[in-house]
Amino acid sequence: MNIKRVVFIGGLADGYGAVEILNAHPGVELVCVYTLDEVEGAKRAGYLPLDNLVEPSRLRKIKNIKDQVDAIRADAPDIIFAVGFSQIISPSILEIPPLGVVGFHSAILPGRRGCSPIIWAIADGLTESGVTMFFMDDGIDSGDTIDVERFSIEPEDAAAEVLAKADSATLVLLKKHLDGLLNGTAPRIPHGLNDSTYTRKRTPYDGEIDWSMPAEQIVNQVRALAPPYPMAHTYGGDGQPILIEKAHCVPQAAVPEPRHLANDPFQKRVLCVVAHPDDEVLGVGATLALHAEAGGEVMVVILSEGEAEKFAETPSCHMRGQCAQEAAKVLGVKHLLIHDLPDQRLDTVPFIEVLKLVESAISEFQPDIIYTHHHGDANTDHLVVFKAVYAATRPMSRLGKMVSRVLTFETPSSTEQAPQISDFPFNPTSFVDVESIWDKKTKALCAYPDEMIGGLHPRSFEYIEALARVRGGQSGFKFAEAFLPIRERLSRS
Repeated sequence: MNIKRVVFIGGLADGYGAVEILNAHPGVELVCVYTLDEVEGAKRAGYLPLDNLVEPSRLRKIKNIKDQVDAIRADAPDIIFAVGFSQIISPSILEIPPLGVVGFHSAILPGRRGCSPIIWAIADGLTESGVTMFFMDDGIDSGDTIDVERFSIEPEDAAAEVLAKADSATLVLLKKHLDGLLNGTAPRIPHGLNDSTYTRKRTPYDGEIDWSMPAEQIVNQVRALAPPYPMAHTYGGDGQPILIEKAHCVPQAAVPEPRHLANDPFQKRVLCVVAHPDDEVLGVGATLALHAEAGGEVMVVILSEGEAEKFAETPSCHMRGQCAQEAAKVLGVKHLLIHDLPDQRLDTVPFIEVLKLVESAISEFQPDIIYTHHHGDANTDHLVVFKAVYAATRPMSRLGKMVSRVLTFETPSSTEQAPQISDFPFNPTSFVDVESIWDKKTKALCAYPDEMIGGLHPRSFEYIEALARVRGGQSGFKFAEAFLPIRERLSRS
């Protein structure tokens, strides 16, 4: 038998099996095996050392095959096999063995040339793939085909199962054609490269789950990146990464409807800063309820008890804090903080004290959105609160940089009572459809029975509903709450 000198380049499970086959073949003299060293190998999913298959004198652990041209030339191989090896083999190596360099690609060539073929086959939902055995040239998976071994991809197969099938197919091809390769009679079928397609290299970003994708596509992504790959990932509400190892589509499962819509724009961290109890419901109550219903975190900060300076004829409510708590419960507000600054005399409090209360709330809660009073209101306390919120969210400040949007709202009995000249009028440019949640606003207003005034007063149920109808008419809704944005910051970081 004419024994051929063989050089092997590779690793992983299929490379391990290939070395076993070459070692056992009587027509093979395995002169040298090139595999990645432990440092480089640790970067590859499924890396296997070959020390127990090859004696040290024939085993070379390397960082990059391109640096081994002279060594391989000195090995004088008749043929080279590359199995389980992702580095590009340079033309200076390809030209050395007279019988060629034989490689394996885990796809049916000429389709799906390129990187990460197993991952993309699963992610793309293929039900069949295969391994192509081919003579390597200086292109990317473009050399003449020797043979293809096909295998199925079942719906329950994850990466490990498909890799095992590909490894098995590789070894089937090697056993089938090894004799022909050694004596130069193996098939050689040119590619029809006009029909070729490519798969790109996987990046860590490909692991992040986009929950707006169809369920089957998400499951395929999870299957494709399951161990030994690094797994698909998502993030918790606190930003903590979550790795997803397994997932299944279960169309018939007895599960409730989704509690929250995916990518709901109302699913934000929201801070509402107001001067008095009831301001939050009068001005922005329905919008806060929408945020809460969407799964957003909502916090209301009330700076004054809102009682001390009422007119004698105005009913007093010494249970105002409890009223605020009841209203918060109705709206779904989880966080309520009431301070005891003097009612209608916030302008007598050192501004820095008001500012610190607002800054503290922003720092601790870290909201995406802040709602507060309009800067033109007739109520002086409202003006102080607006100035404090504005100062706390200055664009270049630490707190300002964490807030995406600052919006002001109108408060019946205060906003429309201001002079309708100069900078006083409230001219909203942002509107929220609150028809679906209007009953909650009405119920929350009922939590403040002593604040609701009938007749012609702006704090009557009739006036508040009429105002919502007007704002709806301005924006194409039936009922709307209106806002004047003060600042919006958009960033991808």
